[in-house]
Amino acid sequence: MSIDPYLARGLRRNPFVAESTPGVAPSVRINVGVEEPDATVVELVGVKGAGKTTHLLAWLEGVSGAYHHVDPGLDRWRRLPLPADAAVVAWDEVDRVPSRLLARAVGRARRRGVRVRLGTHHPTGLADVSITLPRPTAALVADFARTRIDAVAIGAAPLDLPAAAADRIAARSQGCWWTVGTLLHAWAAAQVAPVGVGR
Repeated sequence: MSIDPYLARGLRRNPFVAESTPGVAPSVRINVGVEEPDATVVELVGVKGAGKTTHLLAWLEGVSGAYHHVDPGLDRWRRLPLPADAAVVAWDEVDRVPSRLLARAVGRARRRGVRVRLGTHHPTGLADVSITLPRPTAALVADFARTRIDAVAIGAAPLDLPAAAADRIAARSQGCWWTVGTLLHAWAAAQVAPVGVGR
């Protein structure tokens, strides 16, 4: 009978399984030092996987707001949704929207007194405050790893990411938390592999 190598090491599963829904669950979210500014229009700028969606969704928690992800090619010519009862609206991947349409949407929201939060790969020139999300550092990678390991540990955390590994992963991330997760997934798999297998 084969024993699950993760259970054998005190883990319910690999701690670094990709999220199946947009953003990151509050229980495993780490603080990268970006707080929501008190401004009408705020944009978060970063590469794919930099944490834009996670921040936008976190900023909507507990407020009357709406999130909209702009799908490639599907709604780039449509009006961005602005629900009547929203106090804040988050539009993600707005670099897919033609600049004139985006400017009109932001103007419409401003006139209605709705706070706007934008996720984009490039500054739009429409925001009161533009925040470029920080790249993963070794310290943030270590926090990310510890949080994820603790979330699936059975008892005391059975794995500990060495500082040198956190440093290497941060250096290879290219600003992307998906890449960090992928590299950590491979690291965790190697740690729990039976001796002589995958090492």
